Amino acid sequence: MSTPAEHTSSPTADRSVTAPAILVAVGLIVAVIGALFDPVDGWAGLLTASMFGISIAVGTLFFIAIHAVGGARWWHGVVATSFKIARTLPVPAILLVLTLVLGLRVLYPWAVPGATETNHLLHEKAIWLNAPFFLARMVVVLAIWFAVTKLLADSVTPDNQHPHAKASASPGRAGAASLLLLAVSVSVGFWDWVMSLEPEWFSTIFSVYGFSGALHGGIAAVTVMALLKTRPGGACPVDPHARHTLGILLFAFTMFWAYIWFCQYMLIWYANLPEETSHFATRFTGGWQMLFWLNPIVNFVVPFVALLSVPAKKNPWLLQRVALIILVGRWLDVYLMVTPASGAGRSVPIYAVAATLVVVVSMLFLYNRQSETK
Repeated sequence: MSTPAEHTSSPTADRSVTAPAILVAVGLIVAVIGALFDPVDGWAGLLTASMFGISIAVGTLFFIAIHAVGGARWWHGVVATSFKIARTLPVPAILLVLTLVLGLRVLYPWAVPGATETNHLLHEKAIWLNAPFFLARMVVVLAIWFAVTKLLADSVTPDNQHPHAKASASPGRAGAASLLLLAVSVSVGFWDWVMSLEPEWFSTIFSVYGFSGALHGGIAAVTVMALLKTRPGGACPVDPHARHTLGILLFAFTMFWAYIWFCQYMLIWYANLPEETSHFATRFTGGWQMLFWLNPIVNFVVPFVALLSVPAKKNPWLLQRVALIILVGRWLDVYLMVTPASGAGRSVPIYAVAATLVVVVSMLFLYNRQSETK
C-alpha cells in the first residue's frame, strides 16, 4: 500500500518544474507580443530561436552518425548524453513549424502575393519557392530527422546496464545511411529556411556553412552537458581520454567553421558580383557591422586561443566554459543569418532572446526528463 508521502512531491522537485515554467511563460509572452505588434522583428526572433535549437539537435545527430561510421570506442562516456540532446529536437521543430506556417509572408519576400509576377528572378524560382512545396519540404525534412534519430537510437545506443555492449543492429550501416540523409536534408533546410530569406541571393557553399555550424554547436552542447557536474578541482564525470578527444573535436571544428566562413566571404568579396555581394552588403550597413566581425571572434578566435594547448583540451572546467562560449557564438551566427535578411533593423534582440529562452529552457527540461525516466 502506498503511503501519503509517496504522493507528495518535494519542494525541490516543485521548484525544478516551476522555475522553467515561469521562464518559458515569460519568454512566450514576449515572443507573441513581438509577433503581433512588431512582426518583422518578432517573427525573425522566433526563426532565430528555432534554427538555433535545430542546429544543436541536428548537429548532435551528425556527431553520433560520424562516430557510428568510424566505430569509435572513446565516446562510451558521452553517447547517452548525445542521444538525450538529439531527442530534444521536437522542441525547436514545433516552433519552426509554427513560425513557417504563421509567419511565412512576413519573413519571406517570395511568399508575398504577387511577388513572383513583379520580380523576374523570383518568377524563375517560383517552381521551388512556393508556399505549398515549401511547407511540404519542411514536413519531409523534419520527418527525416526524426527517422534518423530513431534509426541511430536502435542501432547505436549501447545497453544501459552494459555500457560497452554492442548494439543489436549494425552501427556502421546506420551511421552511413544517417549521414546521407542528414547531408541532403540539412542542405534543403538551410536553403529553404535561411537562404530564401534573401531569395535574390545565393551561395553554393551555404549548405556546408550550415552543416559546419550545426556540427560545431552539437559538439559544444555534448561537451557542456557531459561535463555538467564538474567543479574546479573536483571529480569529472568524463574520463581524461574522452575529455581530451572532446577538446580536439571542438578545436578542429572551430577551425573548420572558420575556414568555411572565410571561404564564403572571401570568394564573394573577390568576385564582387552584385547578385552575391548583397548578402554581405546588408550586414555592413544598418549597424550590423560590429556584430558581423564579432561573429568570427566569438566562434573562432576565442576558442582557438583557449584550446590551443594540450592541457587546455584536458581541463574539464575550461573545456566546458569554452563550449558555452561557442554555443553563444552559434546563437550569434544564426541571429546574423536570419535577422538582417528578414529586413529587421539593428536593435536590442529582445524577441530573439525571449524566443531562444523558451527553446533552451524547454530543451533542457526535456533533457532532464529523459534522465529521470531512466
